[in-house]
Amino acid sequence: MNGLSGDSSLQAEREATYPPPYPEAWYVVARAEDVSDRPTQVRVAGNQLVLFRDGGRRVRAIGAYCPHMGANLADGVVRDGCVECPFHKWRIDGEGQVVRMPDGQRPEPRHRTRSWAVEELHGWVCIYHRHGDLDPGPAPEPRYLPERLPEIEQGDLRLCGEYDAGPVHMHLLEFVENSVDFQHFAPVHGDLRVPWTNVRVPGMRLEHEATWRRDDREPHVSWFENSAKLVFRGKVIPSSGAVAVVRLEGPGGIVRFDFSLNARPGRLVMFQSHTPVAPLTQHVRFRWFGDSNMSKLQAAFIVGNWVSQWRQDIGIWERKIYQQKPLLSRGDGPVHQLRKWYSQFYPSARAGA
Repeated sequence: MNGLSGDSSLQAEREATYPPPYPEAWYVVARAEDVSDRPTQVRVAGNQLVLFRDGGRRVRAIGAYCPHMGANLADGVVRDGCVECPFHKWRIDGEGQVVRMPDGQRPEPRHRTRSWAVEELHGWVCIYHRHGDLDPGPAPEPRYLPERLPEIEQGDLRLCGEYDAGPVHMHLLEFVENSVDFQHFAPVHGDLRVPWTNVRVPGMRLEHEATWRRDDREPHVSWFENSAKLVFRGKVIPSSGAVAVVRLEGPGGIVRFDFSLNARPGRLVMFQSHTPVAPLTQHVRFRWFGDSNMSKLQAAFIVGNWVSQWRQDIGIWERKIYQQKPLLSRGDGPVHQLRKWYSQFYPSARAGA
């Protein structure tokens, strides 16, 4: 952040205009390779968790603080597939249940802490955040599971790179709502930039054509499609540009891009994740996979183009407010349709449906 975006009073004023900061969703909390037999502490949606692998090597997520006297379980160890508290050596399993007390007492059902549903998705560890899941015990059943790509799991698409962008000070809704803000593409994303930088390419422009729709079969999914063509000094370059078909999984916690180039064969799939670690703060990560026709250099070039364009939005997102009744014009996209779709990720909206 810079300038007024770092002022705490301004941040509070901005936050007050938005919906609650933690919509129900799957959120990425770690790389799978970074979760081992040692408890790892993470923060997500206003909660502190520890991740660990149990006896079957499955990743588990429980509250970071021991229900006994509040010791930080990240300072403990994993024994027999459970986290052992560093303070009094209580052992807690992946469901949050205390299973052993070293003083010979038998744990009671009330001796437990909170747990979360966990999935490993293409090298990421994801947890499911659900409103009202404050009671200790096994995690409630998620509304949906993140979609897996068989091409990645079978090796047809190989890992080509990853990028941890760190914190961005915005509400998660802004990224999703950006997909229906068709009028911002020309003024914000019209300039072609050198990949991974803010440097404009002289004489080169991008023409965008975008659409958004809800998925008819999966209520928690929507689709954004953007076709971009290269323009040099006012003339479209034949066979230039690319198409991105984007799957918005839930409220934008996990977003999948399927890129294809007009000029050459090859498939590139990129995942972008947004993890709310505090109100108006998202931890953003990227991970991408390509087929045999896609070199790592070419993949990094395409992803770098997207990241350069994405960064143009950040400066705006980090300083704007949420207009609950925007004054829309004829050229705007289906903003109200998207907001109605997005409201399903808050329990009050579903209860009143």
